[in-house]
Amino acid sequence: MAHVAMVVTNSCAPDPRVERHASWLAELGHKVEIHAWDREFEHPEIERKSSYKIIRYRIGKKPTNNSVKTWIRKKKFISNLSIESDLLILNDTDSMGVKFQGKTVLDIHDMAFTWPLMRGRSALHKLASNRMLKQAEDAVAHADEIIVAAPNFRDWVSKFGKSATCVMNRRDSQSNMKSNDKKVGFFGRIREYESISHLIYAAKIAGFGVVLAGDGLAVKRLIHDFPNLDYRGKFVESDLCDLMQDISVMYAMYDDSRANIQLGAIPTKMLDAAAFGIPSITNSGTPMGDLCLNEKIGTVAPYGDTEKIAEAILEAYQMEVEPKPSNDKHEFQNVIERLIV
Repeated sequence: MAHVAMVVTNSCAPDPRVERHASWLAELGHKVEIHAWDREFEHPEIERKSSYKIIRYRIGKKPTNNSVKTWIRKKKFISNLSIESDLLILNDTDSMGVKFQGKTVLDIHDMAFTWPLMRGRSALHKLASNRMLKQAEDAVAHADEIIVAAPNFRDWVSKFGKSATCVMNRRDSQSNMKSNDKKVGFFGRIREYESISHLIYAAKIAGFGVVLAGDGLAVKRLIHDFPNLDYRGKFVESDLCDLMQDISVMYAMYDDSRANIQLGAIPTKMLDAAAFGIPSITNSGTPMGDLCLNEKIGTVAPYGDTEKIAEAILEAYQMEVEPKPSNDKHEFQNVIERLIV
């Protein structure tokens, strides 16, 4: 049995990917601890799950919405960590910098260096993005093994002379939850006002209701501008089945000018929906759109075209989705076993 530490720059409350991997590690007999940053100051410092432990850290005296302070606190969270374990798993490249001597796995969930540019294109945003890109390159260079959450991310890793194993965010197939009600859902971080407003207008054209769940910067404005919106608030992993039962289509569209979309990010909500037998709509002309069509788990439309999105909603509603078996656990455990002998 080995001691495995995982680091993630969110509160892990929940983080389905990180916690799924922790469970898979525990199945191999390893002791697992997740070190998480509780930026919201609202979660238990120590949380013991059935097979792993989450240790949360708070930086500062109270939460902040200031982006510069948030960035400084994240850096402090990472630099303060000193890990003693047999193996360290860094979740996303922004977790690079932990004090540790030993084998390291880098798990790239997303292209983190693109995130600052989602908030703006100022000199400060560009500086932050460039610094995070350099950090990402260093993380790739120093990792003993690399895992990526999307197939196309392997191409980005290969530019630095390294290879990566793709472990997607597929969950085990669930009972078919697709509702007969004409409702389209969006469950997750609600950051993009424009994207959700496209959904609301397209759903109205198609004659569908909208169900939103999650938190994020756009929530307050959406509730203000659309007071009749069916917003369910924040949710945790155990709420997902109930949410899925209320929808017949999942909306998984994002502004595809974002660099992470162009580089091949795959929406977890699209894979989650497929596991429950629910079709999705996503962006045409993108890697996630290609995967959606190739696996027959939904339909596509041009981002921002509400008429086409409405047509895609209606087309998706008629689909029957067959969940695809996942080999993710086997691939992930193989990576770990190469490092722990």
